[in-house]
Amino acid sequence: MKNGNGHILCVPGQRLCEASSSHVGGEGTYTFNKYIYASLIGRVVVEPQRDLHIVKVTSGQQGTVMPEAGSIVTCRVLSVNPSQATVSIICVGPNKLHTPVSGTVRKQNVRDHQIDTVEMYNCFRPDDIILAVVMSLGDLRNYELSTARSELGVVTAHCEEGHPLVPASWTTMKCKCRMEKRKVAKVMPPKT
Repeated sequence: MKNGNGHILCVPGQRLCEASSSHVGGEGTYTFNKYIYASLIGRVVVEPQRDLHIVKVTSGQQGTVMPEAGSIVTCRVLSVNPSQATVSIICVGPNKLHTPVSGTVRKQNVRDHQIDTVEMYNCFRPDDIILAVVMSLGDLRNYELSTARSELGVVTAHCEEGHPLVPASWTTMKCKCRMEKRKVAKVMPPKT
């Protein structure tokens, strides 16, 4: 779609071109299945650099951010089964998504040690708020996520009675009435 100035405009998720040895994705894009897609609302810019064309999306205002590989995301857990937790991604970094997108934390991506002993219901519960990192864009816009770093995992949770839980260790949280198991995020203080 072109605007009145002849510039090509795009929306998040729009396929821009094929990724190749001469065309690579830059700022405001992500690459999936050999194609470059927009991750922002904005104007498509192709910058030539030597033998390369860098495809970027720029916006005069802060555009809609979409998760990409390596992004730290904030999610609400929707459901938990023995093999995975299904989540709704609500923020990418500090940016709140206009429309939440789906993600999955598989059992093997919960932590980086003792993977075979992970019990999903002892790591996450529905309505927990978690921090995760995007590993890849999975099937049908369902992002593959991981919490296998100490600073990732549950950051906010409530017990069955609705009391707020606070971290007690890296595997438990407590409230005034009980202890519950979780994969607790070690929240890092902001860098100053």
